[in-house]
Amino acid sequence: MSNPNRRFLIIGIVLISLLIISVSIVLWINTVAAQTSNPPYGMMNWWQGCPMHYGLYQPRGYSQNTQERLSIYDVREKLEAYISRWRGLSIIEIMEFSNNFYAIAAEDETGWGAFELIIDPYTGVISPEPGPNMMWNLKYGMHNRMQGMMGQWTFAYPYEMPVSSEEAVKIAYKYLSQVFPGREIDVEKPTIFYGYYTLDYKLDGVVHGMLSVNGFSGDVWYHSWHGDFIQEIELMED
Repeated sequence: MSNPNRRFLIIGIVLISLLIISVSIVLWINTVAAQTSNPPYGMMNWWQGCPMHYGLYQPRGYSQNTQERLSIYDVREKLEAYISRWRGLSIIEIMEFSNNFYAIAAEDETGWGAFELIIDPYTGVISPEPGPNMMWNLKYGMHNRMQGMMGQWTFAYPYEMPVSSEEAVKIAYKYLSQVFPGREIDVEKPTIFYGYYTLDYKLDGVVHGMLSVNGFSGDVWYHSWHGDFIQEIELMED
């Protein structure tokens, strides 16, 4: 390997190492800041050391805040302005929870989910959702950005993931049955992302939350950072 190529490789490795260290520090801070959270514990998975697995994430504005809370329609305007910077993407769903707003951006051409967003209910700050959106998303997530730093822009597009949508629903139902025994559980049709599925569910006929299922391993990641469900709007047919 020539000296210039070796130098670029070393620089790339150093940059990736710094990125990993930065992410680790942020996750550690989130863990310390959220020691009082009490999410439901279910299946233990290989990523259990990651604080975001158990929802140890506190969105901006979650603590005591004297600002007026935004309406779901205010948030819709902010999201549509935010997504307009990307061609071929649209916001298809907005959900309001007690801790934050949640939204899905999807590809117009394929209908597949692109990424998931968290919106501060007071400041309107829009951020990538932690968890599967960052760690399992093969096209828009963290792994893709790391590849870009190394000059590698080839993606794995899992149009047919080993775990099907139907299997993801069954896996989600089994998980929720263990977490909420004796409750009436209804798992809704999943949104397909590049590498995983995200599924909303109801308890006793009322929307309660969501979870994600890895499209390759079938692992489950429960979204426990949202808080109580308030309302939602579907935008796909607007």
